[in-house]
Amino acid sequence: MRFTSFFLFCLLGIFITCQSVTVEYPKYPSTKEGRDLKQFLNGVKTVAFALEPMNSEIWTHESNRSFVLMVPAKIYESFSQDSYFKILDLKDRPDVLGEKDLTLEGLHKNRKKIGEVLDADAILYVSVKQPESQCYVERKMDYLALGMAVLRVAAAGKDRDRQLSRAAASLAEDPIIKPTGVRKVYIPIEANLIRIDSGEMMKAVISKPSIIYNGVGDVSCPSILPSLSTALDESISEIQRRLSPKVESEDISIFTEDENPEVEALLLEGYEEITGENPNFQRAKIAWEKADQKAKGKSWAAKANLATYYFSEGDYQKAVQYYDEAIRLGGPEDDYLKELKELMAPPQIQEEATEEK
Repeated sequence: MRFTSFFLFCLLGIFITCQSVTVEYPKYPSTKEGRDLKQFLNGVKTVAFALEPMNSEIWTHESNRSFVLMVPAKIYESFSQDSYFKILDLKDRPDVLGEKDLTLEGLHKNRKKIGEVLDADAILYVSVKQPESQCYVERKMDYLALGMAVLRVAAAGKDRDRQLSRAAASLAEDPIIKPTGVRKVYIPIEANLIRIDSGEMMKAVISKPSIIYNGVGDVSCPSILPSLSTALDESISEIQRRLSPKVESEDISIFTEDENPEVEALLLEGYEEITGENPNFQRAKIAWEKADQKAKGKSWAAKANLATYYFSEGDYQKAVQYYDEAIRLGGPEDDYLKELKELMAPPQIQEEATEEK
């Protein structure tokens, strides 16, 4: 989304110098679950990851032991690449936490230390138990065979009756519906997200099995290790859906002009921190806080930039506070700041809207 007011001000050069940066921010689903997640996560961005130790000796099947080796990296990499969070791995960090404390209780008890050492906002603790697997045969549509049968009928032409007879005979030899091997895999996974500051926890338990089909017509059971990998991917996606918002991006104006040259220099310093070779929003925030202090709280530009920082961090409460303060100071971008505030408005809950109808 790009705001009309932003382009008008940039094109006309009125009031201020327009700069913009692409800001990533959390987007929550329009459900009660999404609303609860938004309320719980407010300000959580950096998350320390810990996996409950997995003892491969109790997993008798060789492929299960191979699965044990796969799990830690797969979960860590998936959350690092696909979730809103910045993930820090607690593995091999005895300076932060001993192995005996790698339990839900131990992490909760030591959360303050973890937060101080790693500068984390929360801890993600995942427990993976031994998978359960079941094989059976199910009749499945062979769309390739169906397509070939349709083509034969379409090409029948004048010899339609004879061609239809041949198509029927062909289907008898190569039926459209074929017995196919299926593996149902259930991986018991529990994920707990623990806030460092309050100790409050949000839990996600995976209870839905994954269904993996073999090639149509192949009645053998799908291979165990690839099936486990697929089931784990699906489980991780479900955990992310429940515990992490999606990532959206927005081109947002950063304001760099002020009547006070010292304040203006600090505003520009913050902008340069997020547009240089090594962008750093945290250092930009520090510069804008100094600008706000130098202006004795009277710089609407400093307030607006700080609001954008908290917006990117998912701390909507502080972002709205700073946007409101900037608007009250009566700057030339009030309408634009109000539009930004709308991005943080609580989503309408779809279930509640349906019930009212």
